[in-house]
Amino acid sequence: MGKTLRVVAAALFLTLLLSGEGRAQQQWFWGFEYMVSSPTGETKDFVSDFSWRNIGIEGRNMVKDNVSVGLYFGWNVFAEKTDSLIQFDEATTVSGVQFRYVNAFPIMATAHYYFGRRRSVRPYVGAGVGTYYAENRLEIGAVAFQTRNWHLGVAPEVGLIIPVNWNARALLNARYNYGLKAGGTKLSYFTFGVGIGWM
Repeated sequence: MGKTLRVVAAALFLTLLLSGEGRAQQQWFWGFEYMVSSPTGETKDFVSDFSWRNIGIEGRNMVKDNVSVGLYFGWNVFAEKTDSLIQFDEATTVSGVQFRYVNAFPIMATAHYYFGRRRSVRPYVGAGVGTYYAENRLEIGAVAFQTRNWHLGVAPEVGLIIPVNWNARALLNARYNYGLKAGGTKLSYFTFGVGIGWM
């Protein structure tokens, strides 16, 4: 956990350092988004259902007309009811109705590159680097098993910013969230977001 916090602190410091360049043309962009998400890999093995419960908030500092650095915070929730068999080890298999949950909280330093002109429709590409705090919970009968881990991770992203009026912008994006192995598990899922932002 100590190494994870050091990496996050370094990423946040780098974000603040880069945002100090070009002070005269800085402009902050704040956005809020609602997302749907689809698990992949080991996350899908644990909870396979599509998720409708996801939100995110971010700030982007426009250090140049076509470049921003910033911060992103999210909350992604996966939940599933299943009666599939659980294999704890080679000799132990358990069956019964289960409720499975994953709560993932990405905390990212971000950088984005924008195409087109300001005040126009702008496609962009970017990525976040930071950490995911993830809670995995399995409930079966009166028994619950829960793990909590910090995953170092990355989140490449593509999106579109659409002007609504002088200050407001509509946001469309797709992100692939990937957390490195921690506590014996990896974290991975896609999110597809729609939101609103202000400059």
